[in-house]
Amino acid sequence: MKKLLTVLLVLIWMGTIFAFSAQSAAESSQTSQSVSYRIAEWQNRLFGQEKTEEELLEQAEGMQLIIRKGAHMSEYALLAILLAFHFGCYSFSRKKILLLAFAAAVCYAATDEFHQLFVPGRAGRITDVCIDSVGCLAGVIFYYAVWGRKRARKSS
Repeated sequence: MKKLLTVLLVLIWMGTIFAFSAQSAAESSQTSQSVSYRIAEWQNRLFGQEKTEEELLEQAEGMQLIIRKGAHMSEYALLAILLAFHFGCYSFSRKKILLLAFAAAVCYAATDEFHQLFVPGRAGRITDVCIDSVGCLAGVIFYYAVWGRKRARKSS
């Protein structure tokens, strides 16, 4: 049952990543601009600033690249964690679980960038695969730090 649940979570998350990647450049840009603007508004309220609408839009535009790349890293970190949980259902060593989760997530990142070559206004970029791979690495490190060591203690 645990294997089925974890594989379903992995597939649902992969589908979510695919759906975001299938957005046209305009849709994707609008989504990240909206998130950036909300963060700028939140920061404005939190620090009691009185920025104009134009200043908020300018701040949001400046944050957009960081938001986009941060989203890439985060979505692949979560994918790597979900994959590690799935591979953890098998009697693999801790090292093999981490390597399989990292490799599978990076391979999915590469296929996702290839997929973007066919989406209007989007481009598949090696640099994005590298950014996604950093997210994958962060995910397996997080998995190991939180759950992997517990698993090692249980087996000893």
